[in-house]
Amino acid sequence: MQRKDKDLRGSNNSVIGGYHQWLKAQTQGITWLPKLKSSSGEEAEVPKESEEVQALKAELERMRVVKEKFKTKAIRVRKECDKLRDVNVATAGALE
Repeated sequence: MQRKDKDLRGSNNSVIGGYHQWLKAQTQGITWLPKLKSSSGEEAEVPKESEEVQALKAELERMRVVKEKFKTKAIRVRKECDKLRDVNVATAGALE
């Protein structure tokens, strides 16, 4: 298999036939593809988020806060439960 791979590559270890040229030709005219950095170094224009996306991100952040509060309470309840179990075991052992 290594031999076939070697046959498909040119002397500078790139695919023979110009994959990048083919890809550019195939993607020309597709307007929804994001613009890549231009050769002058300009950043691509980032589309504005819709109100729905912004609302979903805000809701996600609120849910993260709720999750952390719930996690903190759950840990505290678990510790209290462990303490009560230990007391219960000690009491049961003393009664025997």
